[in-house]
Amino acid sequence: MAPLLLLLLSVSITGSTVVDLQKRIIGGQPCERQYHVKLKGVAAGRSSNMCGGSLISDRWILTAAHCLKPGSTMFAGLGVHPGGLAQEVQITAKPVIYTDKDNRFHDIMLLQLPEPTKIQPVALPDCKYYPKMAEIAGHAATTGGPNDERKPSSSPTLHCADIEVVSCENLNKTLQAHFPKVYQVKQYQHWFCGQTPGVDICYGDSGGGVVYEDKIYGVISFLGDPDNVCRKAAAFIELCNLEYITWIHTTIS
Repeated sequence: MAPLLLLLLSVSITGSTVVDLQKRIIGGQPCERQYHVKLKGVAAGRSSNMCGGSLISDRWILTAAHCLKPGSTMFAGLGVHPGGLAQEVQITAKPVIYTDKDNRFHDIMLLQLPEPTKIQPVALPDCKYYPKMAEIAGHAATTGGPNDERKPSSSPTLHCADIEVVSCENLNKTLQAHFPKVYQVKQYQHWFCGQTPGVDICYGDSGGGVVYEDKIYGVISFLGDPDNVCRKAAAFIELCNLEYITWIHTTIS
């Protein structure tokens, strides 16, 4: 499989369930985020991928651009909470993906709901202060297999975990050395990294919010290690980048 496909976090939600569960990779606990959105793409009557997202207003969902699959129809599960059923809404408006002055797509996307929701959104970041720790969340695998192998699966319950914000130097070196084609795509985008022992993201967590003190600072973008859990930093789109935050404010207003 191509490295780019391995690094992207979309996952089939019809895949087999992990049986040989040994190690928690989320490293957190079941949690509640009313603003968390469970996204899925449906093509030819079948669910094709799963992602996360965050309500940032009564009409707009912020997520990762690679969650959009050609030919699929997007559905958003709103009001996800433990023991409850999400309200599923079809996204009918054209998705808005950030494109820079050189006409290059970045891994950040806005989806517009057909009707306003009464669910309280997450606040946009306070960019005067940059957190040293943040909370990640998702519905993807919460464990890894033997030898820390990635075992893509999904969890019916949202899990959250704290992760430390770290330098991206090592991840950049890994991309340059082992995934040069991916590095070419990622080097012009703006992202930051997170890594904590026993904590990681997995296939299907893409698009979820990276949150500190009820404000969203990042969007889960890609894995540092496509094959093993908890060995490399994870990468998040940096919302405090001036281009991104200006684009968000302009689009949703």
